[in-house]
Amino acid sequence: MQQARPEPMWMIVSIVERGRGRPLVEFYTARQMTAHLLCLGQGTASSEMLNLLGLGASEKDVLLSIGSRDSVQRAMQAMSNRNLGCPVRGRGVVFSVRLTGINALLAAAATLARAGIEPPQSETEEKGESMMQQNSHSHSLILISVNQGYTDAVMDTARRVGATGGTIIRARWAGAQPLEQFYGITLQLEKEVIAILAGERERRSIMEAVNLHHGLKTDAQAVICSMAVEEALKLN
Repeated sequence: MQQARPEPMWMIVSIVERGRGRPLVEFYTARQMTAHLLCLGQGTASSEMLNLLGLGASEKDVLLSIGSRDSVQRAMQAMSNRNLGCPVRGRGVVFSVRLTGINALLAAAATLARAGIEPPQSETEEKGESMMQQNSHSHSLILISVNQGYTDAVMDTARRVGATGGTIIRARWAGAQPLEQFYGITLQLEKEVIAILAGERERRSIMEAVNLHHGLKTDAQAVICSMAVEEALKLN
């Protein structure tokens, strides 16, 4: 059976008017992007600024979509082409970022889905899943999606290896069929996302510890990724 090596993973962040996130999920999924977290956001800019930016209403859908680098690049190209049926026009902001780390299981599922390769017939890495670390960076934003009720346990684990705190965001899974299809994992829809800012040494320790104790094959079902932060300032 053909094996697929996990490819570099990227994320598209879409901030659009409330209700426009779901059509974007379908748009991205059709372009082999496999995992989507849909969060509810609230704009804080003045109405004049929102109008200037073309963002319209202040209630937002914030969609975090993960895929291979090639899938993300194709999706972004399709977004810029008015003839390809993008469901959102002129009422939002969309940008892509490279990830500095992600669950290896999630990266493998995304690669298999994009390549059209059949899933493995036997499960591997039964006890915890490994992390796929990509290019390092001085600071990263870690995003950890977990089932509701597990944020305290995950934060306790993160603090033991260097995390100083985190921010919790309510969200829903809006698509992770490759994981469920390939690995027999049934993902709960209601999620909480923990956002942690960390240096490079802490990032690796936090992601590996959380993945080991709360990974996709545990009750918490943590999906973990990180993205590079160009500059970070502490406000006093």
